[in-house]
Amino acid sequence: MSFEPILLTPEEELREAYPYRRIWRTSWLEVTTLLVVVLAIFVMTNLLSMLPADLEAPLPKVGIAILPLIVWLIFSYWGERRAMIRRHGLLKLAILGGLMANGIAVPLEEHLFLPEQWLPGTGFFGRALGYAFTVGFTAEFLKYTAIRYTIWPGRISQRLDGVAYGLAVALGYALALNLRFALFSDATLLATALRVASITFSQLSLGVVLGFFLGELAIGRTPVFWIPTGLMLAALLSGLYYAFRGIAIIGGLSVEGTGASPIRGLLLAFGLVAVIFVSFAFIIANADARMEALGGRRGEAL
Repeated sequence: MSFEPILLTPEEELREAYPYRRIWRTSWLEVTTLLVVVLAIFVMTNLLSMLPADLEAPLPKVGIAILPLIVWLIFSYWGERRAMIRRHGLLKLAILGGLMANGIAVPLEEHLFLPEQWLPGTGFFGRALGYAFTVGFTAEFLKYTAIRYTIWPGRISQRLDGVAYGLAVALGYALALNLRFALFSDATLLATALRVASITFSQLSLGVVLGFFLGELAIGRTPVFWIPTGLMLAALLSGLYYAFRGIAIIGGLSVEGTGASPIRGLLLAFGLVAVIFVSFAFIIANADARMEALGGRRGEAL
């Protein structure tokens, strides 16, 4: 008894291949890389004493601040360039996110909202809501504006396109905040690394939320309150993260507080990004499956 192998034609092979960059795979690689580097700095500083605990040299701090951008360029940007169908404009959107953070969001926070002056004295829900309706909503609205008035909706043909652009603008936004912290604070290298991970993980999480809502708006039938709902959800998540972080680090929201409980603060940030990634990967996969099934039934009816 013999058999012949089944060979696919080039056209069939092309249909079998996934033509886009795999968003979740590259995003997990970026998050994991940053987490490993920060944990390595923690171990070398606090456990092995290979790095001085009071290291405040600016160059290493700037290096850790731009690490999220470097790993994003390696895994996501270059991965996009190797894909059969590319998502264009990601780097430009990341730059725009950074400019909006540095030019608009930071001045508003430092000169108008002043959260560090009044939020630490409030209760948990006061912190969450106060941060959400000031710094949180401002950040999400700026990121929404960056996407909505540049690449949307022409470059969004599926839900994951929205997520990809949401992650890009969130990364640029986080980069600006990371660099400001590295350059203008007297934090140590370890405190800077923990802060960079905290900012980056939280911003990537919110970028997924915003990107999902924009992607759904571009391809689906959504109610008029869809985008306001998405903005408020992302803002409330940022407020809740801010409030929980105040509990996790013990003793407030200062650099010293972060140093007092570094692992819990890091785990909180990583837990947020992990939950958001897993949850929205499930939501998007199910929504895509329902859309595909509905399209198939319509085709059969015709």
